Amino acid sequence: MTQFTQAKLFRQSCLAAAVSIFAAPTVYALQDLSDEALSATTGEGVALTLENFKMVFQGPNDRSTASSYASGMVDPGKNDTGFIRIIPTGENYEQLGQRAYDKIYKAAYVDAYQQGRVTGYNGVYDSTFLSSKSTYETNNATRVTNETIATYSTEYRGRLEQSYLESPTMKAYYDQRYKDYYNGSSWLMDFEEDGTTKESITPGLKEKSQTAALKNTYEMIELLYGNNSTGNLPTTSTFYKNYVSGKITRSNIIDTTKNAQLNAKAAETLNQLATDYAKLEAQKASDAALATVKKNAEITAKQIASTATVSSLRSKADVFIYGLALSNSKDKNGKSSLATRYTDQGFNWGTAENPWLFHAGNQDVEQFAKDNKGNVGYLAIEAPLKKIAADDASNNIKLGLWMDVFSRSLNSSNVVDPITGAPTSGLDKDYRLRTQIVANGLSLNGSQVRIFQTLKSTNTNYNQTLGLASLIRINTNDRAESLSINDGDLDARGMRISTAARSELDDGTAPTPAMDRSVAPIFHETEGLYLYSPNINLVLGNMYQPFIVGSEGRNIILEVTRIPNVPSIYSKIYTYYTDIAGNTTGTSGLTAADFKGSTCNVYSCGTELKANASDATALYQGRDATHSSIAIGTVERLPGNLLNAKSTDTATGVVFKGVNGQSTNLGSVAIDGVLIQHLKIRTTGL
Repeated sequence: MTQFTQAKLFRQSCLAAAVSIFAAPTVYALQDLSDEALSATTGEGVALTLENFKMVFQGPNDRSTASSYASGMVDPGKNDTGFIRIIPTGENYEQLGQRAYDKIYKAAYVDAYQQGRVTGYNGVYDSTFLSSKSTYETNNATRVTNETIATYSTEYRGRLEQSYLESPTMKAYYDQRYKDYYNGSSWLMDFEEDGTTKESITPGLKEKSQTAALKNTYEMIELLYGNNSTGNLPTTSTFYKNYVSGKITRSNIIDTTKNAQLNAKAAETLNQLATDYAKLEAQKASDAALATVKKNAEITAKQIASTATVSSLRSKADVFIYGLALSNSKDKNGKSSLATRYTDQGFNWGTAENPWLFHAGNQDVEQFAKDNKGNVGYLAIEAPLKKIAADDASNNIKLGLWMDVFSRSLNSSNVVDPITGAPTSGLDKDYRLRTQIVANGLSLNGSQVRIFQTLKSTNTNYNQTLGLASLIRINTNDRAESLSINDGDLDARGMRISTAARSELDDGTAPTPAMDRSVAPIFHETEGLYLYSPNINLVLGNMYQPFIVGSEGRNIILEVTRIPNVPSIYSKIYTYYTDIAGNTTGTSGLTAADFKGSTCNVYSCGTELKANASDATALYQGRDATHSSIAIGTVERLPGNLLNAKSTDTATGVVFKGVNGQSTNLGSVAIDGVLIQHLKIRTTGL
């Protein structure tokens, strides 16, 4: 049975009247609430409560008098085939066609390019380098050798002569000859004939004696080591007897060495010139080969891509959400299970003192820029307030559903069954994701959404558009710090995401039951990802930092707007942490007390609220926190409203279970104090 309770209107307004008309069918009961009971907490408006509420989407195989769950049949979930179908539309087929062409062109080009490199490019550089180098050396060896000889012959021979000139033997010869000329021996009979030319030098002339001695020394070098090594060399001279006889073998070693050095120089020069030439030729050949490979790849890719059509793309989605069910977490025997999607037991949600509420309000805010202030009116949809004290009574909702998600080609049939709304063809099991989601112990208490028009802004996407200030709270356990992997009631507060069927026979025949009105699959009893005691508290926008829904051209944007660098705005959002070192006063002139931001978690969510102004203490958590938190499993609260994931041996939270019964406990998770500075989601191609 489903029953709603509605409070009477406290103030007559167009908005409240419109909502009351919407909520006025005879299935609702009206109940008077005192003005004081609401105005001190969430304000006046239209209040709703759910009593003994339950629902499940079942399909055409359902019994007309009662659901399959009430009939006592085996596996009643097989009739959970009532569905919501979501078909994303609005494709820009011109863009999709271009994307198809580009995608196929790119793939074909890469394949042809890689194959072309193997067959027509790899090795071209090396082979061309070797052949070009060899050809250059063959054609230019004689020329390079002659040029080297002509250029370096005199230099190389001079260096060799100089080396002998500086040797001890020739220095001794030079010194003796200098003395002979300087002392006048050349004028006397004792001047020894040694095969060199006797110069007529007046004794006592130093420079002429030096010149004559040096000339004779060069002549002696040629007689001993040079091109006159076969010439006359008297053996009677003192120099011959002391330095040559038995010590020096006469040969033209100077020219032999010079020629060897010239040949080595010529070979080195030829090798360098040939290498440089070969590199250029190899690069030219390589570039030409690569250009040919690219050209051929482009031709091939264009030919293949020209046959591409939009219909070949699997970019069309089809989503079937089956068996959407809300019921009490506990079945008729008081047990909670994540193996079933529905218990056939109703739950209560909200009370006369703490109901669901639809109301209008207004707030003075500053948005986007300094001094951009205004009074913003809003429509608020608020779940019952969450109590400060732990309250298991609010964690009583089971959510269950299963779904088939398809990727199908754009040319698949769009013909639908006029009765079920399902396609008659075009769905393929190979491109299907089938999954089941079951959650126990859910509570949305404390959640709210405010809808309003934003203030003016220089940013056209922000300017007077649809704004949201939303707080989404999905909590399952107010005492998560004591959770243990050994607890017997873990399924009472958790979520399970599974994909495996109980057996192949239980997985259905058609791609999805909507096509042939077949039964729903039966999922495996234990397989899946388990999230025990998830507590998710998300702040998506607030009155100072709106979450907007807008457009850019034909594309839709969802954006949590940027926090402006305006102290009077960001101070309402940022949090001051007491462990920050240093001066508490920054350049903005703000102190710790000026920062109003705080974190929302299962234990606290901003400024606490009293049910009545006269109450001595606050009973409910607030709704003005600006930071989010996500906690899964054994998580404790530390001073300063900080969360800590416990790491004890029995801590749990994220658990994987297989079809073979194997279980893997990954422990607990705490993501605390999350502030969304800026988030933007934008569609493309519309």
